[in-house]
Amino acid sequence: METLVELRGVTKIYGNGETRVHALVDADLDVRKGEVLLIEGPSGSGKTTLLSILGLLLRPTAGEILVAGKDVSRLSERELPAIRACTFGFVFQGFNLFPALTALENVALATRMKNAKAKDPVGEARGLLAAVGLEERLHHLPSDLSGGQKQRVAIARALGGSPKVILGDEPTAALDSKTALGVMELLRSLATKEHRAVVVVTHDHRLEKYADRIVRVEDGRVFPATSMHHAA
Repeated sequence: METLVELRGVTKIYGNGETRVHALVDADLDVRKGEVLLIEGPSGSGKTTLLSILGLLLRPTAGEILVAGKDVSRLSERELPAIRACTFGFVFQGFNLFPALTALENVALATRMKNAKAKDPVGEARGLLAAVGLEERLHHLPSDLSGGQKQRVAIARALGGSPKVILGDEPTAALDSKTALGVMELLRSLATKEHRAVVVVTHDHRLEKYADRIVRVEDGRVFPATSMHHAA
């Protein structure tokens, strides 16, 4: 299975002197095309730091990040946004939608921001929302959408520009059980049918049946992934 992103010996230290905190210690991780990878662990264990480094939102203190086999960990701040935009789509717990924009406008704006040369961002946004089952909600504001619908808009927005890797930070935490599993089924189908990698930080063990592998993080250490036989 093709590896899209690799972390090699990644350490992240916050603060200086006596206030130094080792958020990650010598972490190795592979993210593979067509799989769902869950990252689990207690609060404060380093999960979100790990996800942020994977998505090039944070720089590691030491170690390498390889995207498509190329070490990008030492690229300049000017070079990173283009790689981030074409490689990663981000889905967060709080949806992060613009409240004054419709579902269609939220997704079209994100598509335009990722690719200023996009010929038809509104048409692309319409297609992305249809792909997540929201073609009947294009012109609704976030306040008129349920939690699950908001998260589907957020997933559609993350898919703008056809990123190879979808990164989710507790994307189901604000959702009831049935809606959360529906969102995971959608992410699972993106991995299997569209051959994207999906990486999800979660506390929710009910999501494990959708995973190909599960990585556990404790005290900044990343333990080898456990392979799963998912039922979905």
